[in-house]
Amino acid sequence: MFWRDLLFYMFFSFLPIAFWLFICLFWDRSAPEPKREIFKVFLLGALVTFPLMLITGYLTFWGEKFWGGGAIIRVIVLSFLIDSLLEETGKYFLFRLGVYSRHHFNQVRDGFIYGMVLGLGFAFAENILYAFLSAENIWLGSSLILGRGLTATLLHFLTGGIIGYYWALAKFKSQSPFKGLVWVLLLHGLYNTIVRFNWSWSLIPLSILLIGVYLTIFRRIQRLAD
Repeated sequence: MFWRDLLFYMFFSFLPIAFWLFICLFWDRSAPEPKREIFKVFLLGALVTFPLMLITGYLTFWGEKFWGGGAIIRVIVLSFLIDSLLEETGKYFLFRLGVYSRHHFNQVRDGFIYGMVLGLGFAFAENILYAFLSAENIWLGSSLILGRGLTATLLHFLTGGIIGYYWALAKFKSQSPFKGLVWVLLLHGLYNTIVRFNWSWSLIPLSILLIGVYLTIFRRIQRLAD
């Protein structure tokens, strides 16, 4: 049963991943990165997900159980100081340790590409873990994964790209990458805050937020290609 469920979840998790990976590689078509390097970075993002999610889940459990403050403050604390801080800081340092010094990371645009792939690897594993931990059966788990594919996968795609871009500025323009970490902490924290409030119309602000960031990144990549 475990292996059957795992294969189903891997398949459904990769469907939205494949779409954004295609977009990423399409943006990189003028000077494509080696597929071997893309796979390594994707795998790196997937593997780091497991320890980060265990820590995040543990802290979230105890935060929800013992938090004595108001509900709104609890949502903000869990969203910004646990989910966002741990996951995005993990990606930030993982990019520095696992991607920054790679030979093929040799221009600013590569930061976007490798960062997005790293984020997709993270989303791939995270979606599978959520299905196993939150769904009662394989069909609910698959539906959960596909639902997350609409927003959560895009979030990690975007935050990974932002982190990679600012590390590229650090490598090739001698700028501080810390600004990128601040931006993704705010973006991820705001996203999770909206999700945790569980409004019936949450998809509207989430879509506005993610599409706005996506278009900003798209314009920046276009300028780098000119």
